[in-house]
Amino acid sequence: MDIIKELKKDGMLLKKIPKKEQTVDICKIAIRQNPLALQFVSRKCLDSKMCLAAVKKDGQAFRYVPSQFVTRRMCELAVEANPEFLNDVPEDFRTLKICISAVKKDVNALSYISREKRYELFDDNTEIDLIEKIVANNTKWLAYMPNRPDVKALCINCMEEDFSIAQHMPEQIKISWDILDYQKSKGKLQFLMKYYDSEEKRFIIKIKVVCGQHISLFNENNVIEESYCVQVKFEDFDKFYNFLDGNLFDAELRTYSFHGIDLKKYNIEGATINSEILELHGLYDGTYFTSIKESLKTNTDEFIDNNELMMPNEFCYPKPIDDDEHERFDISHIPFFYISDIHLVHRVCNKFNDKATKEEIRSYIKFLAKSMVSSIGTRPYNSYLLIAGDTSSIFEFAVIFYNELIQWWNPKRIVVVSGNHELWNPWIDMEDNIEIYRKFFYDLGITFLQNDLMCVEDRGKYEIIREVEILTMNEEEIRKRVQYSSVIILGGIGFSGLNKKFNASHIRYGKSFDELSREAAMQKDIQEAKRFNIIYTKILKSLNKSRVIVLTHTKKGDWNTETHNPCWIYLNGHNHRNFYEINDRRTIYADNQIGYTAKNIGLKYFYCDNDYDIFAYYQDGIHEITREQYIDFNRGKLVSMSFKREDGTIYMLKRKSMYMFVIYCEYSKRSRGKSLYLMNGGKLGRLGRNRLEDLSYYYDSLEKYTENINQLLNKYVGVQQKLSEFIKHIGGSGKIHGCIVDVERPNELEGFSYCHLFVNPIDGKVTPYFAYDVKSRIVYKDFKTLLQEHDSCKLMANNYLRIEKEAVQNLPIIQYSGQLETWENEDSIYDEGSYLYKISRIIKSLQYCTEKNIVRLWNEELLNYDFVTRIKQANQIGEFVDDRLMISEKDV
Repeated sequence: MDIIKELKKDGMLLKKIPKKEQTVDICKIAIRQNPLALQFVSRKCLDSKMCLAAVKKDGQAFRYVPSQFVTRRMCELAVEANPEFLNDVPEDFRTLKICISAVKKDVNALSYISREKRYELFDDNTEIDLIEKIVANNTKWLAYMPNRPDVKALCINCMEEDFSIAQHMPEQIKISWDILDYQKSKGKLQFLMKYYDSEEKRFIIKIKVVCGQHISLFNENNVIEESYCVQVKFEDFDKFYNFLDGNLFDAELRTYSFHGIDLKKYNIEGATINSEILELHGLYDGTYFTSIKESLKTNTDEFIDNNELMMPNEFCYPKPIDDDEHERFDISHIPFFYISDIHLVHRVCNKFNDKATKEEIRSYIKFLAKSMVSSIGTRPYNSYLLIAGDTSSIFEFAVIFYNELIQWWNPKRIVVVSGNHELWNPWIDMEDNIEIYRKFFYDLGITFLQNDLMCVEDRGKYEIIREVEILTMNEEEIRKRVQYSSVIILGGIGFSGLNKKFNASHIRYGKSFDELSREAAMQKDIQEAKRFNIIYTKILKSLNKSRVIVLTHTKKGDWNTETHNPCWIYLNGHNHRNFYEINDRRTIYADNQIGYTAKNIGLKYFYCDNDYDIFAYYQDGIHEITREQYIDFNRGKLVSMSFKREDGTIYMLKRKSMYMFVIYCEYSKRSRGKSLYLMNGGKLGRLGRNRLEDLSYYYDSLEKYTENINQLLNKYVGVQQKLSEFIKHIGGSGKIHGCIVDVERPNELEGFSYCHLFVNPIDGKVTPYFAYDVKSRIVYKDFKTLLQEHDSCKLMANNYLRIEKEAVQNLPIIQYSGQLETWENEDSIYDEGSYLYKISRIIKSLQYCTEKNIVRLWNEELLNYDFVTRIKQANQIGEFVDDRLMISEKDV
């Protein structure tokens, strides 16, 4: 009785009553006095009725209701008492009534409601005051408001204060006429596409609404535009015309019949309308197309037309990236796409044959530019586009083509040279013609080369070295200008003075040649070929060890008859005889010359490493270098590292393009004196011979040492490569680093894999494992089990099972190496330690020798031919793995 008396005064005293002594009556008395005492009620006494009674009296008690006793009525009472409880309401009970009740009490409660349900909350019956309150609290919530006149008026008022709010409007409001008319009056609309859709039987306008701009967080000089796009549709031509304010320029209307419409009453300038329809309306003037066809009758290079090696009409251009965009952002290689001899004038005449308007031609040229880019699918990051001349013999066509091209390709990564057809129009002296093209491309941001050298310094800054400057520089000055460049392109027409048959005396090269006699034209062709060859020869002497792309319209033999530089890449067009050659002697790409008659237009590509070598022109020997030079060298070789040591003398040993870096220093304050240490990126490695005079020993041994490493790794790397190809085949990554092959492709946010294969150099077996870090891992008994255990590998698991059924014998053996305890019945085991990574780091150090030409690990036994042969035959690389070779786990 005393307990009951006390509880009637203070229900919270229930806390002091042991749960085993509580009764239902005692709990009810406590809750009646203070509903929050619900939190102390024993589960044996609790039921849904008791919980409801507590919540009815005080909604705050809802927080103590166990999930199994929650009812819809409780949720309504709780949210009415405190809108924040909406976040605790089970999804099944989050009715529209409960949600709207919470929002009316506190608009912040909208953040607890799923996006899908937010669209259902507001309708024609929602008070405008509530909508205004919600939008004032969070402008992004405007997206969930109903399509009503008063909401549209609210949107216009919001845009008056801050136009960027427009991007948050509901989709139906975005395309409403009063909103679009307001935005048009403010000059915020850009008409991207205007066309008639014959299937929908409607006129369509694709509109970009520019909302504002902001500065990128990563680059304050990079202004990012805020915008969105909408499509509006019209059934009536007049409404379409009036909305555009009578501006039909670039409108694609060829499929519209214009039945019952008098085109003479409209401004159709720039609109693409079928020439036959214009003829019916008495508006077609065929003189423009006739003049184009006439130019072909007098200008066609007959010899090329007759000897053209045509590409198949249905040629399928190769795509460098899978549709899932894997390796789109691989920066270790640069893709170079290329094309030549597009001959827009021939394309146009072949397309239209008898008649075409100026607008039809413009539309077709824009289509060609777009379809050329789309031929490659997803474009890799940092791609370059090389165009080797003869794009068009009419300058106006080139203007249309390149203005459209830069909508689909970064102009800073387009490099163009003229062909002889570009010299035909404008019909002026060659030097003046070149300057017109040079200014045109400069204004577009495209790189144009005519006897010029382009270099991209340290993968960022572009520089063009003009002909006059090249001729005044010596070899050392040229090397210094390009030493940090991974992209070097020498470009120009080249000319054909050394071609005894197909030269300027037989082929048209524009006013500067065609107005001369055959003999004089030939002499000028020879002069221009010599002019380019002088530049080429000087660059060849200066940069013979560098990777240079020679981009010319004519083939090398037309202006230089010496042997090709095997390090360089030669790309040309002109003769329409598609050809390529890749071997140890030369690399030539002349196999994407579109020509006069081919129907397809697309891009081919090749890859180049994205590295450079600042020591390429140092003589073989031992060189003392600075700390900064060592860092710059590694940056050029795409080697990530951190080198913090300030003391010591660094020596670079170079022999036949192989490098070894050592430092003469005190390793620490406890060292007794200075010694030689091998530099492994930012780490130091012990050397058995560590006196300063031992530098000559390492230099003398460097060639033999690197030859042995290449022999040793040949078989091991081959095994890794096969595994890599198999993983790629079933949809994985296949990236190799050290002993490890990545399995799943990294996602965009994290950029790395968790599932791996460890190829053991000690026993030659393969370990599948999963790891978040280098300290521990989950090891799987076989590859299939690894794939089936992880969601990120589902696609690969399905592909693996399919291949397993089709060809059991062809599957690689990928199972745990068996160094740990026996498996028994386990599919996986937890494993600690970093021994896998110790071996992998050493193998990776050896791979630097084969991939980067850098020795980063030294083991004296590798100079022993018999030892290397034995290890190679046994495939047990681990015999020379010695952890003592690595003296520091951290950068020094």
